[in-house]
Amino acid sequence: MDDLAFEKRLGRLFGEAASFPDALLFASQIEDRLGRGWALRGVLIVSAGVAGGLITVGQMIGSGLLARIGGASHMLATARQGLSHLPSPFAPQLSMLADLPFGGEVVWLFVGLAVLAGALVAGRALEDR
Repeated sequence: MDDLAFEKRLGRLFGEAASFPDALLFASQIEDRLGRGWALRGVLIVSAGVAGGLITVGQMIGSGLLARIGGASHMLATARQGLSHLPSPFAPQLSMLADLPFGGEVVWLFVGLAVLAGALVAGRALEDR
């Protein structure tokens, strides 16, 4: 056998994948391991979200935010009654914003979160292409 024929035969042998009788079982075991990893990640992400939500609710209750929101609704009703005689349709909404128990930084916080959510949605849309 000359070198060229040996090289061709060797290349053919390495080019063909060997077939084993348990190949399907091996592939299913690997797929199960990969799926188990993703399930565990999903459980960890959900549990972290639930823990973060519980901490947020605890902070809101501790800071008295719910009582301030109740007070704001009372102030809004009072402002609406006091400004109902004005002809401008925007006057009640503008005065309601001034009577809220929090400052403008909360509005900017929500604007920032909306921009972040938009960026995440756009990123996901571009990723799926």
